[in-house]
Amino acid sequence: MAMVVKNNMSAVSTLNTLNKNSAALAKSLQKVSSGMKINSAADDASGYAISERMRVQIRGLDQANQNTQNGSSMMKVAEGAVSSTVDILKTLKEKAINAANDTNTDSDRQTIQKELNQSIDQIDDNANVTYNGKYLVDGSKNSAGNATFTALSNESLGKDTKASDKLTALTKRNGDALEIQSTDYVTVSYVQGGKTYSTQFQVGDKTLQDVFNAAEDIDKDSKIFADAKNASVMKAMGIADVTAAQKKMDDADTAAYGAKVQAKIADGSLELSAAINGTDGKGADLDGAAKTAVDAVTADVVKGIAAYNDAQTDASKKIDTAALKDYGTFDKTAGALKTGLTNQQKLDFIAALKKDANYESLAADNTNGKAAKDAVTAYDTFMTAKAASDNAHIAVVDSKTIGLAASNDKVETADGEKAITITANAPGIKGQIAGFNISVTDSEGNTRKSINAALDDWRETIRAQNKSDDNAVSFQVGTNANQNIKVGLTDMRSEALGLKGADGTKLNISTQNKANAAVNVLDNALQKALDQQTTIGSVESRLSYTSSNLTTASENVQSSESTIRDADMAKEMTEYTKNNVLLQAAQSMLAQANQSSSSVLSLLQ
Repeated sequence: MAMVVKNNMSAVSTLNTLNKNSAALAKSLQKVSSGMKINSAADDASGYAISERMRVQIRGLDQANQNTQNGSSMMKVAEGAVSSTVDILKTLKEKAINAANDTNTDSDRQTIQKELNQSIDQIDDNANVTYNGKYLVDGSKNSAGNATFTALSNESLGKDTKASDKLTALTKRNGDALEIQSTDYVTVSYVQGGKTYSTQFQVGDKTLQDVFNAAEDIDKDSKIFADAKNASVMKAMGIADVTAAQKKMDDADTAAYGAKVQAKIADGSLELSAAINGTDGKGADLDGAAKTAVDAVTADVVKGIAAYNDAQTDASKKIDTAALKDYGTFDKTAGALKTGLTNQQKLDFIAALKKDANYESLAADNTNGKAAKDAVTAYDTFMTAKAASDNAHIAVVDSKTIGLAASNDKVETADGEKAITITANAPGIKGQIAGFNISVTDSEGNTRKSINAALDDWRETIRAQNKSDDNAVSFQVGTNANQNIKVGLTDMRSEALGLKGADGTKLNISTQNKANAAVNVLDNALQKALDQQTTIGSVESRLSYTSSNLTTASENVQSSESTIRDADMAKEMTEYTKNNVLLQAAQSMLAQANQSSSSVLSLLQ
């Protein structure tokens, strides 16, 4: 080997080895100090990427778990409010049963009523409970859905029971006769808007339909029960195209009403008809011969009033046509109603006529005036009869389909068999029927308990709810989008539970009859609250399972990530010791290599 001084290749080679050993030692030192075998992408590019994705997933799982626990806390707050409401309802039923006992005086019942009123107010306070500023059970967190109609079904009567069946022929579900006697009395009660309505009649040859008609007749103007045109009722009866069916029924009613008008005009019993209304009672104008006859009669009546005025020498006895003119209907110059009047304008005209100071003297003083007054009286009689006829069409569904849920899906009976169902006329909470009672007593006033057990078994099968957007509470319980649990919290206010009306009227137990009716109302309210409590409890249970699952998933992913990323400390310490020794050896050899060139100096001496 040549002796050189410019390039000491032994030293250069040893230096390179030293640098490699130093780099290896630095990596070993980083692994040992950090506890990870992958500290950067340079250590293991694919392993680093996989590990980082796992770390993202772990953090997501941990946050989802925290969300789940927060959601569970929210549900506990809601459960507490509903549980308190359930306890109050238990007490209220106890008080209603107490008030229904005639050992109490009216004064006693008034005292109980005060306690009931305070408890109802507390239910509203419960419904206003919040979590992190969010109201929970006041109806603001409902799931998306259409407004629903209260449906009350009786699944204790015979499967083939129809509304047209006579009360004396009704049977139980097992086919046994109810044994209602014609001499028995039926009491019908229901609660709507916090008000209790009640009526009684003797059975005679009355049908089940007559029972519901009697209930509706208590308050005809409010139209509480649905007729056959109700959309929910039509769906329950299997009618697919509700709009077309409703129009067909309207057309049929219009034709039937028109025929009645023409018949009464022909026999002289009705002279004014649509001069006052001119419609079928639903806003649709009469057509054909009916309208022609009405227009002719209108002119005759107005001319009769004009003739009456002309016959009066005493101005104080005349009809004030100027006042009628104020309604924009009477043409004083022509002595007739103006053309193109709306139905409401015709109604206004007659209302003004009947309020005139001389209206009552029409019949006494003048033949023409008598004809005009008789026409108004005949109209009033006819329209009263028509209103009673309209109210006699409460729809009674005898089908296994009860009505429509908020999702527009059909709701069926629990056993899949036919049952008698009645429906509220108006949708939503304001239209709900909170409770419905039928009680049968014998001619001596004794309660027919075995009969009432079946006939009075009216249960709320569809709860009235207002139309709602999707305001359900959503808990994000996964690491990906749309991995959530949604829960709709229904309205737990006293109005929604049927204990109070929109005007603040509270459930009344001031009489034995009202207290008795209140028992069913409270049963329905309790069922609503328990349904909500069940929903909340099931979500709490699910959140608990979800939290356990997320904890396990996070643990397993972390274990996988540890396999990829964490250093085997025993192995790394061995590697570190080896690299440290090699570094020291290289340093020593570099020193020796650097001394090898000094031998050249001996040649220069």
